[in-house]
Amino acid sequence: MKRMTLIAAAIVAAAGVASQPAAAYQIATTGRTLASPRLAADVLTTIGNYSKATGGCRFIYSADMRVVPGSATARGGHAEIWTLNACAAKQRFRVTMWPSPRGGSDFAVQPLTGRLPLHAM
Repeated sequence: MKRMTLIAAAIVAAAGVASQPAAAYQIATTGRTLASPRLAADVLTTIGNYSKATGGCRFIYSADMRVVPGSATARGGHAEIWTLNACAAKQRFRVTMWPSPRGGSDFAVQPLTGRLPLHAM
């Protein structure tokens, strides 16, 4: 009985690790973002899901974040350019963030480039 419980626990633990979102592990970041840690994690999860749908993998190794100067929006938000090393390729995204009427922040992610070799950019 103990052995079956141990096997079941191992299967449940493995399934939990395999299904974690992109931001559930440590990502090397550089640059500057105005996003809170929670908002940055939500954006990275969205980009990870996009990467999974377009490249077959959601693993994000690193992210370089840059605030776009003069990008203030009428909604009180701003834009940033995030360059990610995801699934052995680089890709650039425009991330626009603004205050949500429900509290917190809303955001939009727009891919600016396709998947590029790591030595590009």
